Amino acid sequence: MRKILYFLLIVFCIVGISLVNNERVHAAAPSATVKITTIETEVFDETFKQKVITLSKATPVIIISEADGWAKIQYKTVVGYIPSEYLKSATPQYMLVQAKEEPLVLVTNKHESEIKGKLHLNTIVEVYGSATADFVFVKYGRLAGFVNKQVLVKPVSKAMIVKSSADLVVREIASSSSTEIGVLRKNSPVKMLTNLKGWAFVTTDKLSGYVLTNGLVTPPVEKEKPVKVNPKPATDKKIALTFDDGPHPKVTRQILKTLEKYDAKATFFVVGQEVKEHPEILKAVYNAGHEIGNHTFNHEKLTTLSPEEIKQQIQSTDTLIKSTIGQRATVFRPPYGSYDETITDQLNVPNVLWTIDTLDWKHRDPEKTVLAVKERAKDGSIILMHDIHQATADALDEVLAPLQKQGYEFVTVSELLGK
Repeated sequence: MRKILYFLLIVFCIVGISLVNNERVHAAAPSATVKITTIETEVFDETFKQKVITLSKATPVIIISEADGWAKIQYKTVVGYIPSEYLKSATPQYMLVQAKEEPLVLVTNKHESEIKGKLHLNTIVEVYGSATADFVFVKYGRLAGFVNKQVLVKPVSKAMIVKSSADLVVREIASSSSTEIGVLRKNSPVKMLTNLKGWAFVTTDKLSGYVLTNGLVTPPVEKEKPVKVNPKPATDKKIALTFDDGPHPKVTRQILKTLEKYDAKATFFVVGQEVKEHPEILKAVYNAGHEIGNHTFNHEKLTTLSPEEIKQQIQSTDTLIKSTIGQRATVFRPPYGSYDETITDQLNVPNVLWTIDTLDWKHRDPEKTVLAVKERAKDGSIILMHDIHQATADALDEVLAPLQKQGYEFVTVSELLGK
């Protein structure tokens, strides 16, 4: 009997040690809080004397608990203590999960690391800290760890409002059984970043989380009567330079420098899929004082599409522009200049064509572009060019110099048309 008692005691000790060690590695699993280190700091063991690891500034860590000025944290597989004053709450960047299959959340930023869980496709996750070569630290509800940064894209926001019938509960993740983190009042404006199987991730200045999609509606828009044809241009020594199909990471920047040299303003009719790839270029164009026009999402010939497809081409681009620069496009140009009443009836801004087509997209020859403008430019001209071809950027200096000497002012389309 005594031998049996000794045996059970030994087993109990072994199990207890195993649980303690396991707790040290995985204790942070129930946590839903992430903070950022404010300085380079040492992490101590439970005696608060022996250093376990040193963390650099701006490292995201999972908070297990905080008491008496110390925070118990987990970083990768390490659990330890650092002074609470060395941590701060951080505003996360919201990113959309897009991949061929559900991406893995790992304990460390190594491909062979232990798996903590998976992220559902099209969910919004919180991103903290800077990306490493391949990984970034994310949190989704109570799941936090490292994922391959290639599976995350910047979401496109859509303006919505809470229905007037009832307040809307905001939850931590897309599940009716998840933690309630707040309530959105009736008619509250929100930005929707994803729509996932009846759940939408929304954000406001004070609250972000998942709500039931059927509790949201699109805000009413006062529709203005569209301009179905181009008004007669003004004729007071003004010319409108327009650039289609961008933004382009190299060509557009070169064009901006040349425009600045001549104190010229222009209108850029941008394509949605290019804005999605190069939002920083669109911001540079807008910040330089140029006008932004809508040129559809992927340059489809609109007269070959259904009314619903036309609406999607126009509205998705408009939404993407607004989420990037803070305002919607002020003019519209149909790809290939092809439009009809079905198209213009969906517009809330002027439909703008051109008076001079340089054909730069066809010949890709700077001299021919210069010649086309030289032979036909006059007061009120609207010149069509494309900021995706290097030859166009190379021609621009010789296009502008002689026109400026003749006393022309280079303005946006809206200014030319007196809007």
